[in-house]
Amino acid sequence: MTVVAITGSAVGCADPADATARKITGTLPDGATYLFEVPANWNGTVLLYSHGYNPGPSNPARDAGSTEVGEELLGHGYALAGGSYPGVGWQTPNALGDQIATLDEFAAQVTSPRRVIAWGESMGGEITSLLSERYPDKIHGAIAMCPGVAGTVPWFNTYLDGAFTLRTLLDPDGTVPLVNITDVASVQSYWTQLVNNAQKTAQGRARLALAAVFTTLPTWSQPATAEPARADHAAQELNQFYSLSTTFTVFQAAVRADMESKVGGAFSWNTGVDYRTLFSGLGHDAKAEVDALYQQAGLSISDDLDALGAALRVEPSHPQAIAEMNEYVPTGSPQMPILTVHTTGDDAVFTTLESPYAEKVRANGDAALLRQIYVSAPGHCNFTTDEVVASIQTMDQRLSTGIWPSTSPEAMNKRAADTGTDSSHFVEFQPDPLPRPELYP
Repeated sequence: MTVVAITGSAVGCADPADATARKITGTLPDGATYLFEVPANWNGTVLLYSHGYNPGPSNPARDAGSTEVGEELLGHGYALAGGSYPGVGWQTPNALGDQIATLDEFAAQVTSPRRVIAWGESMGGEITSLLSERYPDKIHGAIAMCPGVAGTVPWFNTYLDGAFTLRTLLDPDGTVPLVNITDVASVQSYWTQLVNNAQKTAQGRARLALAAVFTTLPTWSQPATAEPARADHAAQELNQFYSLSTTFTVFQAAVRADMESKVGGAFSWNTGVDYRTLFSGLGHDAKAEVDALYQQAGLSISDDLDALGAALRVEPSHPQAIAEMNEYVPTGSPQMPILTVHTTGDDAVFTTLESPYAEKVRANGDAALLRQIYVSAPGHCNFTTDEVVASIQTMDQRLSTGIWPSTSPEAMNKRAADTGTDSSHFVEFQPDPLPRPELYP
């Protein structure tokens, strides 16, 4: 599709005979940039994209998750809009106002859209879920993809539980900080070395598995691999080792440090946690994996749970940081239809975060507005173009008719096949509960 770049000029709905898409860029007062793309056959709907966590240093405006997805959506007649946010790293507080300002710029420079569907991935999914609650006068529907909708505090307490388990059982005299991270490089290097060394022995692999299930890591996360069989505990642990040596080290070091710097301190703690009770409350498959690996290693899970119970805990040292994080948690009161989409093998923003959000939506009497669907795939936000387009078209149908079309795996896969290349893997899936429910804001 041909693109014509326009900066700072107004553009109306393009003539259908015009084979070009018009691109508009600009800058908001806070320095954030925005990007609009309007196809010749614009259908009147704007897709407002919220991008995920960007560590920097570059910070471009984004209006789709990938070039391929963007081109496909433009081909279906949707206009695209998105911004950069004013900085890098965790930007949820800034992004909310910026995304609405981006919409206002679209109306001023193009025209007021007939319909706005907000969508985003990862941190952008969290932003999208908040937009669905706070701006019903601007947005009509929302699609949150792999979102941390349970809130950052319970989410990062699972990272803390995993880190606490690793340090206590693999390096009991270790002093690496679990919170209040300042030296990111050394902390990340510590976790990488600790995990890699543990993987070399049966005892280490068993303890990695225990830390993984406390973190709620999936047993399938490694790209370009087949999903392990339910009883293939060695393959399951290998996938968890992959996550612990990659995603986990980044989130427990760099991402935690960035978030702590943004809210003025640590927002995770584990005082009062009974790890024996926590383990007994895990799903059947998680406990079966750990039990099998402990038996193979000749270790006592009971002894290790006792060691965790006796270890020095992390106190909640910065209540103002916890309170600020909890200001940006979806309340479970969407003001419009919202669809969440998650990969089953997400090892960064876990599927377990979906359960408490659904509970809150039901408790608030808004269950009719929510649908949650899952894609069988390893890794974080690992969606095909067809899966993204099918999700957006599902929301479009819901807004056009006032009734949800079927969101069963069969219906979603058919929707994807009808518009794409039959590259979709929607499945029936029920995530495990997120541990430590007392932390839910």
